[in-house]
Amino acid sequence: MRELNAEHRPVPMTTQLRPVPVVIGLMTATASAFPTLAHGLATLDAFPLAGALQISPDQPGVDFDALERARAVLVQSWRNDLTPDEITVTPQGGITITWRRAGWALELIVDPFALSAFRLDSPSKMVEWTRAGSEPTIADAKAALAAMAGDNAKKAAS
Repeated sequence: MRELNAEHRPVPMTTQLRPVPVVIGLMTATASAFPTLAHGLATLDAFPLAGALQISPDQPGVDFDALERARAVLVQSWRNDLTPDEITVTPQGGITITWRRAGWALELIVDPFALSAFRLDSPSKMVEWTRAGSEPTIADAKAALAAMAGDNAKKAAS
């Protein structure tokens, strides 16, 4: 009879050599909180609507119209090479979307009153402007993101 404190040696279950396990990453790592458009849209969908029971002072609800306009801007101006860093609700019920890239920052505020406010910080200057309506907002978002990504410089070089 063996004692309980006796040293145990593991017993091999097989005599065949086992392959070394290899882990293969299926997704590439990204520094962005929103690596795909689906992540950005899911974040927008998670915000409570203004007037809903789950709103509180620290988690204000979002205006439905502002939410729809923010969705349209995100869908039509999405770039896989330049994804948003932040998507938040403003205290007034609007949506703020922020993009950042080496020396650049673009902040877009889609407010409940059909206005969109832009702030673009570039290495050379800072510019602020507003737009009324979705179409001009989408066009300006695309242009600002193209400038941030260096699309104009790439076209000039080729």
